[in-house]
Amino acid sequence: MSSANTNGSSPLSFGKRYAVLNLDFMNILFDIAKGTPEGTKFVANCTRWVDAVHKRDPRPPNIFTTLYFTSPSQAELPAEAPFTKLVNGFTTFDEHNPGVKVPEYMNVDEKDVVLQKIRWYGGAGNELEDILKKNDIDTVVISGLSLSGVVMSTVYRLFDLDYNIIVIKDNVLEMPVSQHEQFAAVYFDYLMPKMNLKVVTLEEALEALEHS
Repeated sequence: MSSANTNGSSPLSFGKRYAVLNLDFMNILFDIAKGTPEGTKFVANCTRWVDAVHKRDPRPPNIFTTLYFTSPSQAELPAEAPFTKLVNGFTTFDEHNPGVKVPEYMNVDEKDVVLQKIRWYGGAGNELEDILKKNDIDTVVISGLSLSGVVMSTVYRLFDLDYNIIVIKDNVLEMPVSQHEQFAAVYFDYLMPKMNLKVVTLEEALEALEHS
């Protein structure tokens, strides 16, 4: 299995067939997060991580997802759909809204992939799964927000598709941030270990990156 070994017996590694997923790295969410101490640390961690990924040569597939729709009417959302009720009143997720863009300080370049999504799952309405297959990926390394939303939705889907999943817990945040500690305790300490998923710190992920 190409995944990080955290038992200390050998260098940490993601293997050679891994992809980096940066889920819902959006201005609107990062700006909200930065208003809290936990969120400020999260943003700093994610920035450090993406910078490190950018320095890899060759660079692994580095994929960002962002939620938006093709017009202010959000025609892709059925009026009574459960997801519609979640996003209504939050903001207009129009593709021209600066809030749905990846933050500039992530320094997205032509080698990165930015995918539009239209539901919670990181691959909803886009070619994420095709990209993973095309690149013969067997392991995904996940950062993102929110924990109970896009992160877990994507974890469940990719788990069912037989990918090895590694979650960088320092790069994941629950929204609202005031609920992060209690949600993190459940997901990181109980649910993910029960699923035999790898949960690593940012420092462990950076070490694994160097050996991958």
